[in-house]
Amino acid sequence: MKKFFIFCLFLVTGTGFSQNNVQSEKTDKSEWDALDKVFIKLIESLLQEDKNAFKTVCYGAVDCIDCVGKPEFNEAGNFVTSEVFYLNIAKNFDKSPVYEALIKRGYTFSTITIKDFKSKYLPTNYPKDLKLYEVWIPTYLANELSEGHPGSSHAFQFVKINGEFKLYGMTSIP
Repeated sequence: MKKFFIFCLFLVTGTGFSQNNVQSEKTDKSEWDALDKVFIKLIESLLQEDKNAFKTVCYGAVDCIDCVGKPEFNEAGNFVTSEVFYLNIAKNFDKSPVYEALIKRGYTFSTITIKDFKSKYLPTNYPKDLKLYEVWIPTYLANELSEGHPGSSHAFQFVKINGEFKLYGMTSIP
């Protein structure tokens, strides 16, 4: 019941958080709105530990440098299956620093395009430039975790395939 209450609070306030997005010239409001809906569905699936709902918003392979498991390490990333990613993040997600920061600080959007980069995990008809739609969460502010700590942020990364956003990766920066 506690998880459900926290999630309801997230749904009520989630739309307000999304207004803090950083829009690029090539991303219109309707795309951000669509990404926001998918992101909320992702968070809901993690809070409810609903693997089937998670699979609907996740791509088959996920780039996750922080995941424990058997990733395929190469110059293209650190890919694990979506199931391994789910096992790494879903358990106790509501107690994770990422979720606590999400509730406390919200999130922002950004995009990044990596020119002439095509992951072997994407469909063959995917464009030659990888466009990542990122949902950034400021996990720790400077000096919050400990004195002198620079702070850190996590991002859920999505790709758009056949008009739908799919979780493609998770990354972090100090």
